Amino acid sequence: MPHRIGRPLPHLFALACALALGACSSPAPRTPPALAATWERGAADGRFESAFSAAEYFEVRNDPRALDLYARAAAAQPWTFNNTRAEAALGRIWSEGTLRHGTAPDVVTAPPIRASWRRGERWYLAAAQHGNPYAFADLAQAYRQHGDAAQALRWDLRQMVYKRLPSRASGLPAALATQDGTPHPQVVKLQRRAARGDADAQVDLGAVLERGVGLPRDPARALQLYQQAGGHGHVFGQYFAGLLLGRGAPGVPRDRDAAAAWFARAEAQRFYMAAPSYWQRAVEPPMFNFSE
Repeated sequence: MPHRIGRPLPHLFALACALALGACSSPAPRTPPALAATWERGAADGRFESAFSAAEYFEVRNDPRALDLYARAAAAQPWTFNNTRAEAALGRIWSEGTLRHGTAPDVVTAPPIRASWRRGERWYLAAAQHGNPYAFADLAQAYRQHGDAAQALRWDLRQMVYKRLPSRASGLPAALATQDGTPHPQVVKLQRRAARGDADAQVDLGAVLERGVGLPRDPARALQLYQQAGGHGHVFGQYFAGLLLGRGAPGVPRDRDAAAAWFARAEAQRFYMAAPSYWQRAVEPPMFNFSE
């Protein structure tokens, strides 16, 4: 008996149609292949400028290949302050979950990645630990948005020491004002942790005392705390000890030689603002000083 070929089953017919439509409507590449290949070849030379420029190009195209190129720029040798620009860019992209793309008609605007705060945090911290001052502010803002008041305070304080005055967003000094004559709970926590040898807390408490925020001003004690942390390898302890010695303060005479020694230790950890060309400007008296 001959086999009868019947009509295709409805669901198979629908599947065939869907596949055909999918083949016809596959999304266009975010970057024209020829241009993408040109930029990727240029970035293959290992230089920071090549990788960073390519990353910026792909970011404008809203193309996630920017992420790999920024990472390559962050690792490029020889290492310079520019590496922190790539680190900060990755912190921004992962934290926001967006690329700062262009608005040309051929740019695909659909988000190519999902936000990952933990990845963003790691890259922002890398930039900050290497001395990028913009990352201080970015971290403080991001921690505030994520409800982490203690970490936001940490980066507000570090930004304050570097700039010699608090940012508006920090709410300092009011944010650490005494309550009924007793220190703010955050300050009490810092005191306890610093006494236990926590280097981060020593740096934070040093900042509180150096600027007189939440506690009576005591730059000499602040210097001791910075040096304790710096002696254990904490890069901000080293850098802030250098700043305080280089700038001088009540109870802390200016000592550029001692400052240079602390800056050298921080620079050895790739904290680029501790290089002589940066710190020698940072310790000069400000043209206007509204914080004294």
